[in-house]
Amino acid sequence: MIAISSRDNKTLKLLRSLQRKKGRKETGLYFVEGVRIVEEALRWRDSDIEAVIVSESFEEKNKNFVYSLDENGKTVYTAKESLFAEICNTETPQGIGAILKIPPALKLAEQNAEFVLILDGVSEPGNLGTIIRTAEAAGLDAVILLKGCADLYNPKVVRATMGSLFRVPCIIDADTDCITTLKEQGFTVVATALKDSIEISSAQLSGKRALVIGSEAFGVSEEVFSLSDIKVRIPMAGEVESLNAGVAAGIAMYLLKP
Repeated sequence: MIAISSRDNKTLKLLRSLQRKKGRKETGLYFVEGVRIVEEALRWRDSDIEAVIVSESFEEKNKNFVYSLDENGKTVYTAKESLFAEICNTETPQGIGAILKIPPALKLAEQNAEFVLILDGVSEPGNLGTIIRTAEAAGLDAVILLKGCADLYNPKVVRATMGSLFRVPCIIDADTDCITTLKEQGFTVVATALKDSIEISSAQLSGKRALVIGSEAFGVSEEVFSLSDIKVRIPMAGEVESLNAGVAAGIAMYLLKP
């Protein structure tokens, strides 16, 4: 194990840089924090893990676990509580995190998909992470993030996925051309819309389908609407005008399951 005792330590500087999209893009790395997410990374993305970092108190309380990482060939850093807190995005850090390589970009054609989710401008990291987690629970085959969505490897996104990030195929920075490609492959494209739409329970679908969820502020863009086959809405009672993007995505994914 390697002890970090200075703010000027190069690994600590790297970890601080991974809190920003620019740092992640330049290094091809991202940071995950928390016991659950690190355990999930060890289970599903072990070969992507570049290093693990723990606070001194975490090491003291979890000696066997930390030593097992070291014995199994993982690079393990330890840091004082104050230094560890500097690299975390949470108010009460759990004392463990990991640096992972960003995997190569995925291609939808390689996924053999039947039901996919398209996100059009979902920019709130917590919503994006929750949607990806729900997509796994609902059995979707892939999630497509069009340009303008939050960064998939933003720490808040990663944390909100609760490990689903490691298991759900995500195609990032996609152009709207991908929707045309899906239609050519036999997908029916279903977009959520408040106006000029049918109730989602009335949608008669068969075969492959792609569900589109729009941005929190503006919904689905006109360009994407123009490429969609069906517009659906979730009925709402009272004076509610719209639903949170994560909530709407969850309801729609389950109602439109094949």
